Amino acid sequence: MTTNVTERRHEWPVLPNMRRFVTMAASSNRRPPFAWTDKELDEDVLPDRRRLVTALQEICRQLVVTTADGAPQTHPTQAQAAEYLNISETALTRYLRGRRIPPDEVAAFIFDTACRDTGGGQNLGITREELLELRARAEQERCGNCQRNREAARAAGQKLRALQGTHEQLERSAAEGARELRELRQRAAVLKQEAQRMKAAQPIPVSEAGPQKVREAAHAATLLPVPRRQGDRQQSKNAALASRHVGRRAEELLRDGRPDSTLALLRHTAEAYTPMEVALLVALLRTRGQDELVDNLVHIYARDRNDQDVVRTALILHEQRAVTDAEALLRTAAAHPGSALSRAEMSGPPR
Repeated sequence: MTTNVTERRHEWPVLPNMRRFVTMAASSNRRPPFAWTDKELDEDVLPDRRRLVTALQEICRQLVVTTADGAPQTHPTQAQAAEYLNISETALTRYLRGRRIPPDEVAAFIFDTACRDTGGGQNLGITREELLELRARAEQERCGNCQRNREAARAAGQKLRALQGTHEQLERSAAEGARELRELRQRAAVLKQEAQRMKAAQPIPVSEAGPQKVREAAHAATLLPVPRRQGDRQQSKNAALASRHVGRRAEELLRDGRPDSTLALLRHTAEAYTPMEVALLVALLRTRGQDELVDNLVHIYARDRNDQDVVRTALILHEQRAVTDAEALLRTAAAHPGSALSRAEMSGPPR
């Protein structure tokens, strides 16, 4: 029995690669034309721009894309459509996704091309003027959004500058606080050293000490530097500082129950301090209610200092309206004429 050659050809099996090619061709043909125009828009696309994008997508679906030989493409790709419109494929994607607004001339060219391909603008569902109006509104919408962004950026900038100013002020305050803290620590270290010297010093009772020992006990009781004499350019400032130091030390000695050391301190003050410093110390102790200390200081100073210093101190007290202390100083000095040194010289052996 003879076998027909034609029948054997029809019985040949289809190769796997050929089957895959046929399937892909059938699948591509099932996609609707201009499927690339159906692009999903981002959520931040503004309403007017969204309406412009929708109109552009619909217009692009009306294009009749042809090949180089003039044959129409039933399923043109986006790249072929972009070449047909004389724009880049990237720009066409941005226009159809609302990421960019096409210029007036580009939007008008797309409309004119689709209008020519469809045989008239009545087939596009929108006029040229309406499309350009949509584009203008989308542009204004973008400008308005940019203006809001600029205002928000300006407000944020002002807030940032205010925060920077506050930050700089806080930094200056922190630096000042650190400086004050260093000064306080230095002062605390000095006071600690003074307290240690005071603790190590043993004051000598006045009743058991002669003039030299009284002076030595005074130096041990007061841990203050001997103030500068008159003629210093900062005499008033130094005098006030010295008087405050002596007043504070005298109060500390009284609180500690050390009257002998307090008396030694007053003797040293009456001997070493200037009239200005003594007058300021008298006024300071009066304001703090240390009347007994003031009375003792006035008595010791008027008795031990020369008449010239006593008169000068009384004059300063009078200028400070401490009339009672000035009179007491003068009365005590009148009862003890001359200084302690002059009286010692007068009572000594003849030369």
